[in-house]
Amino acid sequence: MKLNDAILGTVFILIAALVLFQVRTFPTLPNQPYGPGTFPGIIAAVMALCGGAMILNGVRSQAPLVTLSDWIRTPGAAGRMAAMLAFVVLYILLSKPIGFPLLVPVLLIALLCIMQVRVVLAVPIALVTTGAIWLLFAKLLMVPLPLGLLTEVIY
Repeated sequence: MKLNDAILGTVFILIAALVLFQVRTFPTLPNQPYGPGTFPGIIAAVMALCGGAMILNGVRSQAPLVTLSDWIRTPGAAGRMAAMLAFVVLYILLSKPIGFPLLVPVLLIALLCIMQVRVVLAVPIALVTTGAIWLLFAKLLMVPLPLGLLTEVIY
């Protein structure tokens, strides 16, 4: 699916406006013309300018607002897209009680099977991917991922 640049430009401008509105509430530093809101404000201003350019480009192109790609018309495509969104919601709801290391491999295996990957291939892909994400976030970036049921076991 392809959206017209005018739609995406409008979304960019709305996000930029929200950021600029929020940046106003950031504290200022004494005796300095800039503070913690300076960089986000600059990025939001540039984003708004680019959004305006996208709107002009989209209006000039006179392209339809939404164009469906060929893959979206294939059988089961809508179900696979719905499954992807459902798994994101399931992760949000279940990650704290169950935990990242137990939940993510199960969700990935199920998602890969829905995407028509053979189970023999889906299981190792899910396990290696979960391990890589765990190492990247929990160990390298020091972002605590929820342990859920494993909290008592690990700590």
